[in-house]
Amino acid sequence: MAGRPKRARDLAAIDLMPRDKVEELLQTTMGMPQICKSLGVGRRALEEWLDQPSQAGMLSRARARAADDIVSATIAIADSEPVEESQKTRLRIQTRQWVAERWNAPAYAQNKGQNVSISIAGLRLDALRHVEIVEQPRQIGGTNGGTDGDV
Repeated sequence: MAGRPKRARDLAAIDLMPRDKVEELLQTTMGMPQICKSLGVGRRALEEWLDQPSQAGMLSRARARAADDIVSATIAIADSEPVEESQKTRLRIQTRQWVAERWNAPAYAQNKGQNVSISIAGLRLDALRHVEIVEQPRQIGGTNGGTDGDV
């Protein structure tokens, strides 16, 4: 890290922080820029710290817990908003749904289990058959030297 003294300082600062504090901030609904600002470190340093083997899975576990909180907030919004503010309410709910789907896809994604599979083998065989037909030498004139009965 010779050419990156700020990142080295930020990594050292994160290492000195209680792991629980970092994990708690990751579990909030704040974005990464706000989390970095709260910790007083740069985003790249935090991402590098999270990529270390000792922090394996911390971000995904924290975001999955945050997604649960977001879903609870969505239900509260839907239950408490008056009908006349339905467009604003719908937007607030859809935004939270979108975030929850990305932060905890196995639990909240709407299209889970809808995998598309394409058989490439059949397409490849069709392509090979087409090539064989196109590349076969064409016999012009039959077997008698191209005269085809012309005398």
